[in-house]
Amino acid sequence: EAKWGALLRTLDASTMRGSRKIKQLVQAGLPMRLRSQIYYLLSGAPRLEKPHHYAALLAMGDLPIYDVIERDVPRCYPDHVMFADADGAGQRQLRRILRAYAHHNAKVGYCQGMGRLVGLFLIVGMSEERAFWALAATISNYIPRYYEPDLGGLRIHTAVFESLLRERCPQLYEHLAAQGCDALMYATPWFMTIFTLSLPWQSALRVWDWFLYRGPKALFRIALAIMDLASDYLLDACPTITEQLGFLLHIPPSLVDADALISAAINVKVSERHIERLTRSA
Repeated sequence: EAKWGALLRTLDASTMRGSRKIKQLVQAGLPMRLRSQIYYLLSGAPRLEKPHHYAALLAMGDLPIYDVIERDVPRCYPDHVMFADADGAGQRQLRRILRAYAHHNAKVGYCQGMGRLVGLFLIVGMSEERAFWALAATISNYIPRYYEPDLGGLRIHTAVFESLLRERCPQLYEHLAAQGCDALMYATPWFMTIFTLSLPWQSALRVWDWFLYRGPKALFRIALAIMDLASDYLLDACPTITEQLGFLLHIPPSLVDADALISAAINVKVSERHIERLTRSA
């Protein structure tokens, strides 16, 4: 943690990504007390932030999408103490941020999954306004078309992942395909919530460390690492689509220990050029 404190006084997001020392520290896992500051920097939020903009958004009139937000807020992190109380500060902050974002980005408005991102930023300790800007920056800089009405970016990333799975793990791919277990069925919630719904919390935080540092291509390496770790179990113990989806949507903590998952992801060798080629043809 002392190393991070010294580095944060001298680095911004761009120089962080060029530092070998930072890369090693990210792969080892960020200190929890510093995640708020580091996530905020890496997301690119400081470049987007405008004084008084968040307050102005909150002062705008109601939108029809507010009804959907209201239904989803209690479901975002129902088991976390910060969001357990319907009248608690956590749910109120979550609601305000999602409403403000619906005004900020009218093209997207609101989509399920966004609340998981906001909740994570609040849980790691961001202020309400910083969590709003971190959400805006993460969507804009990392996953720009994930939450549009046609889910275009999400569909493309899921198709790219399925192509990579077919290339790297043909036996597992055929095993799932034979039962009709399409990647859209399980990778959609993986990517839409950036793994906060399907992984144990400590593993999800390590994924976020890596995702914000490495960019959206890291999602493919994480997803492929999960399949590498789960391959034997899926092949041996999951003969039907019900068992396959049940496993992939709620992965046992013992299988995706945080250190093991990041280590497996580091060992996934997929070039940026190949991902770009698959993206163009998706």
